[in-house]
Amino acid sequence: MEQTMMAVRLLEHGGPEVLQYIEVPVPEVGPDDVLMRVHATAVNSWDLRYRAGNLPQPQPQPQPQPGRPPWPLPFQLGRDAAGEIVATGDNVTRWRPGDRAVQLPHPPCRNCALCLRGLENLCVDTAYPGHQVFGGYAQYVVRRQDAVLPIPDGVDFQTAAATMWTYTTPLNCARQAPVGPGDTVVITGASGGMAIACAQLAKLSGATVIGTTTKPDHDEALGKLGYDHIVHSTDPQLPAQVRELTHGLGADAVWDCVGGNDFFQLSLACTRLGGTVIVLGTPTDQGSRLELDALALIGQQVKIASVRGATLRDQQLCLELLAAGKITPIIDRAYPLEEAAEAHAYLESHRQTGKVLLLP
Repeated sequence: MEQTMMAVRLLEHGGPEVLQYIEVPVPEVGPDDVLMRVHATAVNSWDLRYRAGNLPQPQPQPQPQPGRPPWPLPFQLGRDAAGEIVATGDNVTRWRPGDRAVQLPHPPCRNCALCLRGLENLCVDTAYPGHQVFGGYAQYVVRRQDAVLPIPDGVDFQTAAATMWTYTTPLNCARQAPVGPGDTVVITGASGGMAIACAQLAKLSGATVIGTTTKPDHDEALGKLGYDHIVHSTDPQLPAQVRELTHGLGADAVWDCVGGNDFFQLSLACTRLGGTVIVLGTPTDQGSRLELDALALIGQQVKIASVRGATLRDQQLCLELLAAGKITPIIDRAYPLEEAAEAHAYLESHRQTGKVLLLP
């Protein structure tokens, strides 16, 4: 008799109401796979984008974007999943039933030319959970045995699920635009889970951290999460405030977690001569095009970089930092899996401070 489970599936694009909580077969376990009972998964901004159908379009043939096959429907979202191994394939040697594990949000193939150079985040032969393969919005998921990592002792499932996607990309960001003692970094969208991760990692490096927010009522709460200063994105004097906080110089780096042209221009206005602007994301409800004045770019000698995913080492390091207590993901609230639509609506309202989880 076929075993079944409950999952949240996306059959069409639209608002939160298109998410369907349905009974489906438990996925089959291949010889190199593990079956994981999911105890916690996270709702991320990417999930909102995918659900709404606001997806990056593939580049025209014959040059499609490497490592980015088409976006499937029906689909199961969930970039993160933490749980317990309950079954293993015949070729699996490193995992046993009862082991606690968390899926890699950026699983590399480990064999392509870029993986062999240590650039697994740019892998051209991968399929990310919650991107091209079914994600964590279910009671069970199947993963390759090398696409999960052990959860450290003392770390619970919810904390592990709130960490991996949120902190791994900022670790990559910290390499692209490093900051250290004496430096100042501006982080946009300070209430978001990834922005909070950026703030904690920048503080860990010894930098002074300025967070921007559109939520004045969150100033006090954000001040306890790693930000040295909070400024308001809607204030036209924000760049002047940043320069005042940096003795007239401007920020050494801006890590833009919001994205979009408005925040790109704001980032450029806050950056010192020779500083760096990192683009981490794009808004779910706006276009992704950015405007740039070449003369201004040259005159300011600003560096502009982007971040795509995370390396295997980033993902391993994330769990090491978590086990050592050096990073602390903030969980705003958790919903039962069957209330995924409510969780999406809440995250879309931008009222959260930190991560929103689903508990299958």
